[in-house]
Amino acid sequence: MQHLSPATRHIKKMDLTILGAGTAIPTPQRSPAGVLVRIGTTPLLFDIGPGTMARLGLAGVSCRDLEYVFLTHLHSDHTLDLATFLQINDSTPGWTRTRPIHLMGCRGTQRFYDQLMQVYPEISPQSYTIDICEVATERIAFDGWAIETAKTQHTGSSIAYRIEAEGHVIVYTGDATENLELVRIAQDADVFVCECAFPSGYPTDDHMTADAVGRVAQMAQVKQVVLNHLYPPALEVDIVAQVRAIFDREIVVAIDGMRIIV
Repeated sequence: MQHLSPATRHIKKMDLTILGAGTAIPTPQRSPAGVLVRIGTTPLLFDIGPGTMARLGLAGVSCRDLEYVFLTHLHSDHTLDLATFLQINDSTPGWTRTRPIHLMGCRGTQRFYDQLMQVYPEISPQSYTIDICEVATERIAFDGWAIETAKTQHTGSSIAYRIEAEGHVIVYTGDATENLELVRIAQDADVFVCECAFPSGYPTDDHMTADAVGRVAQMAQVKQVVLNHLYPPALEVDIVAQVRAIFDREIVVAIDGMRIIV
């Protein structure tokens, strides 16, 4: 795998950019959730936390070209910029969207969208359609790529995504807990973008700790782990060493703008 700066434009196979490596709590270099995967010239956006639209532009992708948005769950740090994205599509001078938007998410996404339209009725699509698909544990094939989902147990409906294209695999957990479904969906992934919210042993029942990440990654035999969605306590320790105590392959700590070619 080749690591490139955010400014690099060459796209080969699958291209991963971390748009937001943090949480709702502000920390340097780590914004709320957003992950961009490019398959050829097709951009796929996973989670759309506050500020994602600006960081998408910094990654070299215009929101005009964005047609696929995938939500892991419906918490605000993963969804707030959906309102911004929809507003952009009908309020950009000299341009109006006509291509549809495909919004895939966990159970409850349609209700969330309907409530968002009640709060901000002026951002409802006027010149284009939005196709909403709710999923739990499913596999869906697209043109040259496929998406598979699994429950993460962060919430009652939260899901992780496995993206497959050209024989390569990227898995993005969103917020998660240690469970066998996560092991299954991460199996043999080239890149495992995994929440690592807290240090090993930290008391939590709805997030991943470093030791939990290590166990899932080791059981799934992934090639590389990208530690993502880090809360401040995870940044106060040698989080890589804590994961490496269990997982014996490549580990990197995500920051905004990190780019990996698979």
